[in-house]
Amino acid sequence: MSHFDDLFWLVEVVDAGTLSAAAEKHNVTSAAVSKRLRLLEERLGVKLLVRTTRHLRTTEAGALYYQRGKALLEEFNELEENIASTSERLCGSIRINAPLSFGMKALMEPIHEFMQLYPQLHITLHLDDRFIDILNSDYDVVIRVGNLEDSSLVAQRVAKVRLICCAAPSYLAKHGSPQTPHDLLQHNCLVYQHSMPMHIWEFHKEGEDLRIPVQGNLVANNGDILNQAAVMGQGIVYQPEFIAHATLASGELVEVLQDYATIYVSAYAMYPTRHFLPMKIRRLIEFLQQRLA
Repeated sequence: MSHFDDLFWLVEVVDAGTLSAAAEKHNVTSAAVSKRLRLLEERLGVKLLVRTTRHLRTTEAGALYYQRGKALLEEFNELEENIASTSERLCGSIRINAPLSFGMKALMEPIHEFMQLYPQLHITLHLDDRFIDILNSDYDVVIRVGNLEDSSLVAQRVAKVRLICCAAPSYLAKHGSPQTPHDLLQHNCLVYQHSMPMHIWEFHKEGEDLRIPVQGNLVANNGDILNQAAVMGQGIVYQPEFIAHATLASGELVEVLQDYATIYVSAYAMYPTRHFLPMKIRRLIEFLQQRLA
């Protein structure tokens, strides 16, 4: 076996937490894994792991070897993927996390087309709106809409998303249509909640930025639910146009405050900062940028 094989097993054992868990993951015996680690320590002449029946921890040397070695393994795997995945043949798997509404309404069609171009790819797509710590997750790409705060990640914009304010004709007939953003203070506003409620709605006109602290009797963590509530006449909603597109086209919702400049946010593809980016990830992001532009 090569030195990379020995390094691989040390990383697997540390990541799994126990020797038996790493062995079970790869369908080998614990004795075989234990032997590889013992031979590695003998070759290096240093203790890397302290093991008991229930606990495993790295020594100071083991922690250094694990950290540097894991980075080397990742770069080596990415190098092999980039060599194997030419423009004609992308292969392997991609794990993607994206917001629920964006994934359903904007992302699925381009991903379907991408998979038709590269049928040897396997994509796992998880849709939810919760915060994802990509550095400690197994996702290759995380798509998020809005402002980004974590500067430790690489983020590439894949789309601009227009935010609009709209309501059902039945609601406007009963409560009147707001003529200025300040009128929203007198209306029931349906609020999207992610990590924190988005109670501030932004507008722009003639060089002036307006931030309106709205209130309402419904807060939800999904834009489609708020869109449905608006269609039923419950209140005014401020949301991405890709969510409201169908109901605006059908007349179930109408846009209000159209005299105020449209506000845009960006949809980003995020991934950990790494020296090598697998070709399959690079091509996916480029494809999304073209299709969602």
